[in-house]
Amino acid sequence: MLRTVPLALLALVSIARVYPQDTRSTTPIDGRGAGAILTPGEQWVLLGQGYQLTADSAVDNSGNVYFTDSYRNRIMKVDPAGRITTWKENSNGAHGIAFGPDGRLYAGQHDRKRVVAFSPGGEESVLAEGVQSHHLTVTARNDIYLSQPPAHMVWLVKPDGRKRVVHEGMEWPRGVRASNTQPLLAIADSRTPWVWLFQIGGDGSLLNPKQFCGLEAGDATSGIDSGGMTFDSQGYLYVATQQGVQVCDPQGRVSAILRPPGTGGLTNVFFGGTGFQWLYVTEVDRIYRRPARRRGVPLPTAPGGQPPGR
Repeated sequence: MLRTVPLALLALVSIARVYPQDTRSTTPIDGRGAGAILTPGEQWVLLGQGYQLTADSAVDNSGNVYFTDSYRNRIMKVDPAGRITTWKENSNGAHGIAFGPDGRLYAGQHDRKRVVAFSPGGEESVLAEGVQSHHLTVTARNDIYLSQPPAHMVWLVKPDGRKRVVHEGMEWPRGVRASNTQPLLAIADSRTPWVWLFQIGGDGSLLNPKQFCGLEAGDATSGIDSGGMTFDSQGYLYVATQQGVQVCDPQGRVSAILRPPGTGGLTNVFFGGTGFQWLYVTEVDRIYRRPARRRGVPLPTAPGGQPPGR
């Protein structure tokens, strides 16, 4: 059963399209609290469209962005200049993706119920079978956490392929994101307002569950439908929702809501590009970016490993 712990735990722990709007100020047009996050005088730029389910995204340490075009069975790549190419055809249904500190791109092949690793050249190797994932994330120890919303489970897959359920009981655990700087894991229970925060134990267990951030529904009738998440260098957590990007401060308060570029709600949010200075968002069929005042966090490097970069 889920329980809460004190807030003191946190101490431990390309086609471009310009939208016809006045961007001389980042508020209120760009949303509440946008002035502290977005670069003034800039707009969302549409990099690509026409995709069939941009299910998940990953960023290497060179700032290259990778995202799944799931129903077309491929993984796309966006370089720091914003150019999009196909990185991997026949991805075998890759859905959730994330880079590990060993330099490989990990993917959950949803329909095949397995987790695989792609080498820098795109060669595929199977790590674990018998688990159906949506989003996934990889820690500094190369442990993989992945969500299985229909089963209300979160799984841990070890680097040697051993797997086990590490949490049960959320209504619809969807987005998962490990901190690059602390042993913490955020999980978005997307059919509720809550993002949960866990400490990661030495054996990979999830400890001290906390209802960390209550997201806002606003006037939407379709719910929050939280998806992908990312941390910035100041420890703020960004969550893709139907209302836009909701930003949770380190105390668990929604400090900003960035308006989405379109009207269909967002599937993911992440930092990328040179110096992690661009904020990217995806809709089901589109990807956008915009320069930001805040910065993302580089991926850790495993001992003896290579930093993820192409």
